[in-house]
Amino acid sequence: MADILADTGAVDNKRRKLADSVAGLPADVVSHFRDETLHWSATSGVLIGADSTFAHAPCALLPYPFPSSLFDQAKSLAAPFNVLVDRCARSTDWLHKTTRSVVGHDPFTSRLLTLSETVTSEGVAQQLQLGIYRSDYMVHQPSEDAAPRLLQVELNTISASFAALSCKMSTLHRSLLERWGAVPGSPESEALKRIPALAAALGDSDVLPTNGSEPEICAAIAAAHAEYVKLAGGDERVSPVVLMIVQPTERNVIDQRGIELTLWANHKIPVVRISLDEIVTRAVLCGPQRRLRLSCGTGSLEASVIYFRAGYTPNDYPSQVEWDGRLLLERSFGIKCPSIGQHLAGTKKVQQVVADPEELARFVAPEHAARLRSCFAGLYGFDEDDLSRAQQVVDMACAAPERYVLKPQREGGGNNLFDEELKEALQKMTPAERASYILMERIVAPTHPALLMKGTQVEGGPSICELGIYGVFLGDGRRVLLNQAAGHLLRVKMANVNEGGVVAGFAGLGSPVLFP
Repeated sequence: MADILADTGAVDNKRRKLADSVAGLPADVVSHFRDETLHWSATSGVLIGADSTFAHAPCALLPYPFPSSLFDQAKSLAAPFNVLVDRCARSTDWLHKTTRSVVGHDPFTSRLLTLSETVTSEGVAQQLQLGIYRSDYMVHQPSEDAAPRLLQVELNTISASFAALSCKMSTLHRSLLERWGAVPGSPESEALKRIPALAAALGDSDVLPTNGSEPEICAAIAAAHAEYVKLAGGDERVSPVVLMIVQPTERNVIDQRGIELTLWANHKIPVVRISLDEIVTRAVLCGPQRRLRLSCGTGSLEASVIYFRAGYTPNDYPSQVEWDGRLLLERSFGIKCPSIGQHLAGTKKVQQVVADPEELARFVAPEHAARLRSCFAGLYGFDEDDLSRAQQVVDMACAAPERYVLKPQREGGGNNLFDEELKEALQKMTPAERASYILMERIVAPTHPALLMKGTQVEGGPSICELGIYGVFLGDGRRVLLNQAAGHLLRVKMANVNEGGVVAGFAGLGSPVLFP
């Protein structure tokens, strides 16, 4: 294995270049940071892998500077965004009309829309909805003299991942900085003093915000479980469980298991992992309430909460069997997280449409609308019902493609188009094909030096970050039982990398260190 610590001339040059790129840190200190982070990642469970093969998750060796005022702003937006998603999801006529405009050349979103229409026409069995959302933001500062702004990248409403790993990552960084700063005059302590934001953290741990994403999200699932038990009534022959919908081969299983283990440790609620293709053969709907039950020995398990950690990508539906499984879940009395309505409310088209002040005013109070609009980037559609306006958007993007991002209705990273690729795609697409995309203003983030470790190898240089704020919401359309922020996620990537997925290999997990 090629290692940055190998004693060769070529690697010495790499080490020297690496050290010079990150605030002049000595190469031996960088290697020590690497070893410490690698070992603590293993002991803390900051891991990615499938089956029995695991490795450390791509991560930043040090906390990443983030403006404290913008961090607080991001947290304060969680509650109004939670309400917005819930109300969009329940406004099915509006939601179906909005998403129908993109399905002509998007068969996946078309299937989701058909599923939602089917469930709506039949009658929703369970009005309670559990939302575990994550709103992702970047700092926009196009020039040094411009005031930094918080702009939303996207809002994830299904399978908002890394709640467990990001919680562990924050604890890891806090512990390592405390240890490295505990010995005044040590190489690590002296090196950290060269980075102003981290120098402050050595004497003030408050600038390293605690992260409760794992326990707080588990508490939200537990609250939904408890509500289900009250609604369903007691039956000693049936054991209520949380059903976690997973991919057959899952590389992010440790993050999912973290939620499962905390649910048991803190709330004594069992979790059953099951894939979409298994639902049809293992589950049945029982009684007029359509309770979802799975056989288990001589007894039966009943799904209280159906927590989707799969189902967000076309790859999760290789055959009709998976679609049949999703329909069975949506028709059931179990509390969905998310429901098909919440899933559709997280599409890029909905994000673009609710950025319009008149549309936003349909769903939230004026004071909340003003706060939400403060973080909206420029968003544009290519609707076929206004081809003249759509062509103006195409011309605008092609004239300066470096200023925009072209986004399809997809989650999971690696789907967006940038720069000349964006321009070429727009010029080749028909109006119907363009309608399945949205155009977003490109966020220009300030850079900070960072060290990223991927596959035990370290790279350093100017980097940017993306902050995710988790939000949890539980309600039935009349009552709001839970609505709050629930921890955070920070991802760091080299400044020249466009996409931001961790499992996809574009970015690493980090944690914020706050500065004024």
